[in-house]
Order: sequence, then C-alpha cells, then structure tokens
Amino acid sequence: MKNNKENCPHCNADLQGEPILKKHQGSYNATHFTRKIGISDIEKDRIVKWKYPDCEGEWGVMSHTKYK
Repeated sequence: MKNNKENCPHCNADLQGEPILKKHQGSYNATHFTRKIGISDIEKDRIVKWKYPDCEGEWGVMSHTKYK
C-alpha cells in the first residue's frame, strides 16, 4: 500500500494528510489521505492540476509544471 509521501513542489511542505483507518486502507490503497486538492476540467472530465491550499501553489498532474 502507498504511504502518500510527497511534497509540494513550491514550498516543499509534506502533503501527507491524516491516517486512514486500517479497516478502510484497502479501499483507498493508501495509508494516509493527501492534503493536495485536485482541480478538474469539466470538458476534459479529469483532474488537470493539483493545488496545495497552504501556499496556494499549483502544478500539473502529468508534467509537474509549476503554476503560480
């Protein structure tokens, strides 16, 4: 299972969120939630970039290109 260890490319903050209850970890295939927010595009019907709410930094899903 993934432990979701990743950092914001803007401020280097840890993006790992609260732990997921053991009985639900299999459903999420992870041990912790994430603090990043997925920004969707209605026309593309998918997440196109991520945002970290503390520093307001945004980056691309596939390219990790920084926005803002």
